[in-house]
Amino acid sequence: MKPAKYHPHAESEMIHSALFHDERKMGLGNCFLKAVEATESAIREQPLWGQPGEAGTRKWRVKKFPLVLIHREFPDRITVFAVAHFSRKPGYWVERLQ
Repeated sequence: MKPAKYHPHAESEMIHSALFHDERKMGLGNCFLKAVEATESAIREQPLWGQPGEAGTRKWRVKKFPLVLIHREFPDRITVFAVAHFSRKPGYWVERLQ
């Protein structure tokens, strides 16, 4: 299994989402982080699953949350480029592929 690496902006999005969810309900941020961890694990096991996206990326839904991990497989790793909301600002993360 290849390691998963997060683009710095994707890591920031994950942290901000966890804080946002925790503000809504104490402990929900932790549930979110566990759901992201489970999604990452699934991606590492089956990197070609998920909905195909731009420039060879794939989207995989984070269960119970309206977010997806947008990732791409490389020979030595899987990079997560965004922790993105389903419908807000589609494609905003594409510049991170550079």
